[in-house]
Amino acid sequence: MTQQITYNQQATYYREGNGSKLLYVLHGYGQLAKFFIRKFKKLGEEYAIIAPEGQHYFYLEGTSGRVGASWMTKENRAQDIKNHIAYLDAIHAELSKEYDWEEISILGFSQGVATAFRWLAESDIKPSKFLICSGLVPPDVDLNIKKDIFDPIKMTYFSGVNDPYRTEASVKEFYDNVASSKLDMELVNFDGVHEVFMEGVMERL
Repeated sequence: MTQQITYNQQATYYREGNGSKLLYVLHGYGQLAKFFIRKFKKLGEEYAIIAPEGQHYFYLEGTSGRVGASWMTKENRAQDIKNHIAYLDAIHAELSKEYDWEEISILGFSQGVATAFRWLAESDIKPSKFLICSGLVPPDVDLNIKKDIFDPIKMTYFSGVNDPYRTEASVKEFYDNVASSKLDMELVNFDGVHEVFMEGVMERL
């Protein structure tokens, strides 16, 4: 018989900068936040960049060597989603005590896109910008039902035309989700693969 227990635990996140604009960057599957955050150092001193980390750790190859993290797997999925939303909320609550932020933005990459959508749908955080990099709307977030949450946010979707994970079906699914909800979202295709399109991101922050 499956049982559950609630307990306190510590978790890590990473930070670069002490600017007045707050930017959360959520990494993709198999990445680590301490490396992912390095992509955004060039944004300058006006930002405080926060990189939370998925709490599932695993060796990328075999039983030793490089380690990656993920936000969830198919095992205990609902519980893991609940836990990482609580983790993200705890980070934001702590940072909200520190500063009356001039602007709050969220960037998600790959699996981090689904994580960001869920966080926005279930949390009180109210960013002005949401940058969606090479990911999809998760099936458990209905943009029609959650339209009032996402409507005030300036959203941009970046998709690399050479992304091996990009298929005609996945692109159509994303576009149909946006179209049916009538959300205002900029759709940007770039000449790249499964990556963060930093040039486009920097133009829109």
